[in-house]
Amino acid sequence: MYLAADAGRAGFGDGKEGAVMLKHLPEGLVPFEDCGFARHPFAPLAGEPVRVDCRVDADDGRPVLRLCVDGEPEREIASESEDGRRYHFLLGAFVLGQKVRYRIVTRKEESPVYAFEPLRERQAVRPRAILEDGNRLHAVFDGFSVTFSQEDGALCMEAHTRPVRGMPREAAEWPLGEHFCLSLGKQVSFCQLKRLSKPVLSMDRYVLRETAKGRITSLRLEGQLPCRYVWGTGERFDRVNQRVGGSNGRVVEKFTQQGDQTYLPIPFFMTETGLGWYGEGDIPVELRFADGLSVTRQTQGETLGRDRLFFGAPARLLRRFIECTGEPALPPEWAFGLWISANGWNCDREVEAQLAALKEHGCPADVMVLEAWSDEQTFYRWNGDGSWKDPAETVRRIRESGLHLVLWQIPVIKYGWNGAPCEALQADEREAIEKGYCVKNADGTPYRITENWFHNSLLMDFTNPDAVRWWFDRRKYLLDMGVEGFKTDGGEFLFPQDARLYDGTDGLGGHNRYPARYVGAYHDFLRANGVAGVTFSRADFTGAQTRPLHWAGDQLSLWPELKAQLSAGLSAGLSGVLFWGFDIGGFAGELPTAELYLRATAMACFCPVMQWHAEPRSGQFYATHEDGFNNDRSPWNLAEKLNAPEVLEVAVRYARLRRRLRPYLAREAANCVSARRPMMAHLCLDFPDDERALACEDEYMLGRDLLVAPIVEAGAKGRAVWLPAGTWRDFFTGETLTGGRERYAECPLARIPVYERVRTDG
Repeated sequence: MYLAADAGRAGFGDGKEGAVMLKHLPEGLVPFEDCGFARHPFAPLAGEPVRVDCRVDADDGRPVLRLCVDGEPEREIASESEDGRRYHFLLGAFVLGQKVRYRIVTRKEESPVYAFEPLRERQAVRPRAILEDGNRLHAVFDGFSVTFSQEDGALCMEAHTRPVRGMPREAAEWPLGEHFCLSLGKQVSFCQLKRLSKPVLSMDRYVLRETAKGRITSLRLEGQLPCRYVWGTGERFDRVNQRVGGSNGRVVEKFTQQGDQTYLPIPFFMTETGLGWYGEGDIPVELRFADGLSVTRQTQGETLGRDRLFFGAPARLLRRFIECTGEPALPPEWAFGLWISANGWNCDREVEAQLAALKEHGCPADVMVLEAWSDEQTFYRWNGDGSWKDPAETVRRIRESGLHLVLWQIPVIKYGWNGAPCEALQADEREAIEKGYCVKNADGTPYRITENWFHNSLLMDFTNPDAVRWWFDRRKYLLDMGVEGFKTDGGEFLFPQDARLYDGTDGLGGHNRYPARYVGAYHDFLRANGVAGVTFSRADFTGAQTRPLHWAGDQLSLWPELKAQLSAGLSAGLSGVLFWGFDIGGFAGELPTAELYLRATAMACFCPVMQWHAEPRSGQFYATHEDGFNNDRSPWNLAEKLNAPEVLEVAVRYARLRRRLRPYLAREAANCVSARRPMMAHLCLDFPDDERALACEDEYMLGRDLLVAPIVEAGAKGRAVWLPAGTWRDFFTGETLTGGRERYAECPLARIPVYERVRTDG
């Protein structure tokens, strides 16, 4: 992540034009903290007290809230505040059927009108009817139905409010293949899936929230999931097996220490019992597994939720999911070499220093990423302050050095920066607003990013074909120069649920889909111009395999973060992300120790993407205040700063090894695309009958033939490695080993436990 100048505190003209100083977002920003200007609760039940919070970012007097209930005259509610900036209003409780509207007013600003209806919650346990209609079964509840059908070996399950008809049945039973059977009846646990008569899933009840008129606003399916392992749900940093966890289903930007949040949620999971579950659509699907199974969605329209269930071994389940969500894209071979990157490379001198260091130390690299290349206003023009004397010549020098160039991008028309906006930026903003090229608020006004990174900036609408052409017309010259990829950062900024995109998508469905649209537009831009390049993204959603590559976002240079990165890579792969990487030694904070850096380098050498990268040199968590301190994670810089020459020696050795691995990785990448499997594959995909392989969360297959067991604990001199059945050869020593057993692998810093599968099938 590249943090440019503060986006949103300073603005055009007097610093206020276009900015929103009165903040209130009923749904809040992110699930891991209270933003301070949300409504609590967002969707209240009848009789539940409601509090409205707001924030005033200017000296604009004490706000008041004007409340209207059922069309009666407005009444004012006074605010309370502890600091004169954050205010809250106590609205009291409301009864079912009331229509509540409110707005917040200061001396100079007035919020939009916000509305809600108090809801009731009820449970639907037993269907009142089971109907058979040709090749469909319907479980009919009060106010909605659940329709089951079979499509291409999958069981489709759709909850909806459309009328249904068919022959009444007391119960029904369907064979589903792979020894699975569906049973449907009017009893408690109305739907059951069994495999060879053994329960795999039971659906016990639905919990609904609805208005007084019966409009369903959210639906939660509760049931039992008798299994030991739940894999998938997206890129997960807390654990691979989510059996005691779950996912809130939302794309979330969280800077470092992500915990149970993720940039890349995917509504898919699978179990060792042979069940795969895909929650279709763009509305976030909350999945919880600790007490059985809970699947929750907000709802819109007649379709309340649609799920697709697959059956078989883990590799088959993942393949079926990928086939449903898009043809995987194969990166070019050079993408599997070494990537070098640091935020501080902001001029010709920095680039030349890195090219010289590569040559001096005999370090083979294939990709250079430049983040701080642009004017930091338009993000498509090179910085014209003299940092880059001749950008075309700079690109040529990079290419002649054997490197492919990737440039950093962000999907915004930036608001505010430290200085006067350039004419190009002002013109872009005017044109984007006039022609409707940006995401809009519900009232048709331009949406400005609510808070945090690039606060108050306009957000590009990549569902608008004219906007896409306009956006990329300004970037086409970069491809002509020789740029071959884009680091498509961000994309997590669409917060209001009532925002509107050109194609009719609202913010509820658009929040998760936005980064996919954004990254996909760059992927298409490269292909349309005949460039066999890459996008490199941290945020994404279902179908991520169609727009590679991805990286784990921002972590600190700490041991727990390395362990979290390993979990993230494995879980991303189990969710359909084929090609993934991370920042060697961490992106942010104090410099990594020599041991941490080399263990991370070893793991990255045997990951789909091998890259080092570093935060801005001013740092966000960096404690050293030495002017101009270089916090690059390049091995030559760390060897100097840590006074550890072994860092340079060992890291360059791994870079050379990576170059030798490149043909293997390219070959395996092609197989991953055709076989629909991740390059960094959890052992369950290759060894589904091996109990130890199923339980393992710190080993993986890199392609079909290399088993990798990274060391992610400080001070470890080695580790226990589970070798599945078969014959294996130690990658570094050549020793031949028999699998089906655990072995202890001694591991100096220059080595990582890697074993090559010895095939006997020729």
